[in-house]
Amino acid sequence: MNETLYIIGNGFDLHHGLKTSYSDFRDNCAKKKTVLWQPLQEIYGDAINNDMWWSNFEEILGKINYGHLTKTYNGDALGAVKVQNFLKGVLPPLFGEWFEEIKDTAVVDKQLGIDPKSLFFSFNYTLTLETVYHVKAGNVWHIHGSIKDVDNIVVGHDSDDRKLFVEYLAYENEHSPIDSAIADDIRTMAASGAKCVESRIVRYGEEFSNQYHNIKHIIVMGFSFNDIDKPYIEAIMNANTNVDSVDWTIYYHEDGGDNKMIDKLTQMGVKRNRINKPIKW
Repeated sequence: MNETLYIIGNGFDLHHGLKTSYSDFRDNCAKKKTVLWQPLQEIYGDAINNDMWWSNFEEILGKINYGHLTKTYNGDALGAVKVQNFLKGVLPPLFGEWFEEIKDTAVVDKQLGIDPKSLFFSFNYTLTLETVYHVKAGNVWHIHGSIKDVDNIVVGHDSDDRKLFVEYLAYENEHSPIDSAIADDIRTMAASGAKCVESRIVRYGEEFSNQYHNIKHIIVMGFSFNDIDKPYIEAIMNANTNVDSVDWTIYYHEDGGDNKMIDKLTQMGVKRNRINKPIKW
C-alpha cells in the first residue's frame, strides 16, 4: 500500500529547467503575437505590464478593471461578454498550446531520491514525473489536467461571486462607480472563469478518501501553499485517518521560504515536530 505522497507544484518543473512560469507564458505570447494581449489590456488595463502582475497571475485574474473595461466599450455590456470569452475561450487553449510547446529538457535529479512507486498529487500540466522519473500514470493525479488533454486543462482564478463583489467594492472606493447592472454582468462572467477549487474537492471527495486515507509521509516539492490551491492540501489532510502522525518533508528554493512554508503548515494544524528539517534545492 502506498504510504508516501508527493505534492508537486510548478517549482518542481522550474527546478528541472523547464520554462513554466507565468512570466514565461507572457514572453511566449509576446513573441508569437497571440490574441492574448488585446483582451488582457481591455480587461485589466496597464497593470499587465507590471512583473508583479504576472507573479500573482491566478489571483489577479479576478481583479477586473471595471472602469477601463466599460470605457473601452462605452459602457456597453459587451464588456461582460469579453470577460467570459477571455477566461473561458481564449486563455485555456493558449495555455494548453504553450505547455505543449515547452521543450522537455528535464533530466533525473538523483539527489531528490524520488520513489516512483509513491503517490503524486500534481498541480503541473507537464508529464515530467511520468517521462523523466517513470512514475506510472495511475500514481499521478494531475488535479488541473495535463498536456495529455489540453482541451480540458483548468486555469483561472478562484474568486466566486462573493469575492468578486468584494473586489468590486474595493475598486469602487478608488474609482468612479459604473452602472450596477453592467457591474453585475461582468462579475457573473468573471465568476465563470474560476478554478472552482471547493466544488472540485466536493466532486472528487471519494477519490481523496480512497487514495489518501493511509498516507504516513508527505513530501512537498515546488508548492508554496498559495491561498488558491491550499484547500486541496486541507482535503488531503482531512482524508487521512491518522493525520496527526503524518511526517512532512518540504523543499524550498528562496531564502526564508522554509519558514514561510512551516508557518502555513502549522496554521493548517500540522504540529511543528512532525515537520522534518526543510531541504533547500
